[in-house]
Formats: sequence, C-alpha cells, structure tokens
Amino acid sequence: MKNTFYKWWKQKPSRFRKPLVFVLGLLLLIVSPIIGSVPGPGGIALFLLSIAILASEFDWAEELKAFFLHTVPKEIKNRWHPTPRWAICFDITSFALLIGALGAVTQGWWALMLSLGMGGITLFIFNRDRLTRLKKLLTKK
Repeated sequence: MKNTFYKWWKQKPSRFRKPLVFVLGLLLLIVSPIIGSVPGPGGIALFLLSIAILASEFDWAEELKAFFLHTVPKEIKNRWHPTPRWAICFDITSFALLIGALGAVTQGWWALMLSLGMGGITLFIFNRDRLTRLKKLLTKK
C-alpha cells in the first residue's frame, strides 16, 4: 500500500507536488507550537511530521529530518544518563497521568483524557529500562 501510494505520488508532476507539499508541511509546522501549548506530546509529533512531509520533496528538510532523528537522540543519550530516581519519577508521573486520563473519561472530558493519556503513554514508553530494573529489584530480595 505504502509503495503503491509512493509510486503514484512520484508520478505526479513536480510543479504540482512541491507547492502542495510545501503548503501542507508549512501549515503543520505553524500549527505545531499551538498544539504544543496543550499538555501532551502532540506539538513535537506534529513538528516531526511536518519535517518528514517537507523532506519528501526538499533536500534541506531531509537534512533537518536526519538531524532530528539521528543526531539529537545520540547527543541526548551521550549527555544525559537517567538515574534510578529519575526512572521512578517517570513511572510515578506516567501512572498519575494515566489515572487522570481515566478520571477525565468518567466525567466525559475527552480532550483532557486524550491530553493526559498521551502524556502518560509517552512517559511510559520513554522509560525503557523499567522491566530490567524491576527484575533486578525482585531478584535482590
């Protein structure tokens, strides 16, 4: 499906593709800080999506995409080493956000549920070493 759409899209004339991609990517890029002001990771995801869309047609955006997807994570990994206390803080915060999302559902506040839920899920995924840390904790006793 993806390859079929990609081939179909690349068969379209460049004079049609580039302006459409530019307008869509720029629109998402402009909207990303607005969405970013709402709790949750939506602004970051929208920003990266806009860069990926722009990278489909523009070389400068491809270099920017490579920077954000390869260089930035490496630098963060090299400079920041989370301690077990940080990991526990991430777990507690993600659990609290997910409980808040469940509470928002019971009240019918779907926007708040979506915002808190996405924040909680993101923190939960970010804390990758959870299972190995839990296994170490359980085998110590």
